[in-house]
Amino acid sequence: MKKQAVEFKVGKDTLRGSLFIPDGKGPFPGVIFFHGSGSTGDTYFEAAERLAGNGILGFMFNFRGCGISDGDISEQTIGMGSEDAKVGLEYFMSINKLDKNRIGLAGSSFGGFHAALVSLDYDFKSIALIVPAAYSPSLMNMPLIDDQHVSRMEKDFEKSESYQKIAKFKNKLLIVQSEQDDVLPVGMVEKYLEVAKNASKVEHLMLKDTKHRIKLFPKAKEILLEKLTSWFLETL
Repeated sequence: MKKQAVEFKVGKDTLRGSLFIPDGKGPFPGVIFFHGSGSTGDTYFEAAERLAGNGILGFMFNFRGCGISDGDISEQTIGMGSEDAKVGLEYFMSINKLDKNRIGLAGSSFGGFHAALVSLDYDFKSIALIVPAAYSPSLMNMPLIDDQHVSRMEKDFEKSESYQKIAKFKNKLLIVQSEQDDVLPVGMVEKYLEVAKNASKVEHLMLKDTKHRIKLFPKAKEILLEKLTSWFLETL
């Protein structure tokens, strides 16, 4: 396995991330990861390492203002994340060792919302939404990080375009939920399960005794890592 630093542009800003390439010639099936708000792409290093060790390319990057990417987090909005996600996907699809016919997508929280939004942009064979958020269209200009982020998220979340996209997704879908989620409003994750009527397979993983930030719960984190590895090995 080889770990490679990568970067690409969004406007004048440079987004930076990491590529985990399996041993061998390829092309390889691949998974792109979108991290949550206030987090970084590093969150998925362990998942990508496990996938690469099993022959699946892993790629993650930092949204603007996060980790080692350019930008000021205080200026980042929910909508700007959509632009970052789309450009990140374009870079992912340009990787010459990627098998474009066997691609997967994973996103957590804010990243899960954006994963849902782009779920129809390419032929993703498999998607994992991890404690996925949902934002109404009226909140796309809302700052990514502010004191009222969580309370504002409750406003009309059922109208989120992310649900409309997932309702049309036809391939395999994994939805991960934290039993004691202390960030997402009640019903937000359940709504993704409710609308996913056209997916060829839907699996629901409930992480017991776990709050929203899964990485703070070692047992749940290990369960998630094992599930992501087995899920993408089975579905790509």
